[in-house]
Amino acid sequence: MPEVWADLHSHYSHQDWIDKPSLFAETAIHYFPQRATILELGAGQGQDSRYFADNELSVTATDIEQSALDTLESKLTPNQRNKVTTATVDLREALPYSDSSFDVVYAHLSLHYFDLAHTKRAFSEIARVLKPGGILAFFVNSVNDPEYNTGTRLEADYFQIGDTRKRYFSVESASELTQGSFETKLLDDLGETYKDADKGVHRLIRYIGQKPKQL
Repeated sequence: MPEVWADLHSHYSHQDWIDKPSLFAETAIHYFPQRATILELGAGQGQDSRYFADNELSVTATDIEQSALDTLESKLTPNQRNKVTTATVDLREALPYSDSSFDVVYAHLSLHYFDLAHTKRAFSEIARVLKPGGILAFFVNSVNDPEYNTGTRLEADYFQIGDTRKRYFSVESASELTQGSFETKLLDDLGETYKDADKGVHRLIRYIGQKPKQL
């Protein structure tokens, strides 16, 4: 799989949207505390990391693909460099951070590549590293995607499509995965991206929730 991500990021580096904050980031930031510490999962080349840094938020930007993180670091301004650190993280494994470490966990198009067991583990790990009252904001593929139910079905809503395994979420499945761990603030299938709009991909899943302040 590493070559798949390297090829994707090489392609992305030539796109006109690669240095714009995502539409979801521009929505999610309104739910974040001022001067929050953010763990970004699947930061890629860091357009959202840099946007958050410009808004005085401190970001730990993580990705499985080191070349993407190298590109991210090369694009940081001096001010952003004071706000952004990077780390290679595999979301199939436990997050290498202590309990209650971050005010926000943010994931843009990075939590939909795993089987159900690993997906549930990822959400459990996210809840663990968030502080009480912390915010989870994630953006994922939707069952409305034209690719849904194509390729080889591996399990419910999870398919092998070419070289990539992809999970497709619904409002209902996103609610089920977060129920009990987070209080939902925003959940819908109205998400849009610059990257996929020209492919006819619309109505992605947007989720923002808060870890209870007291369990």
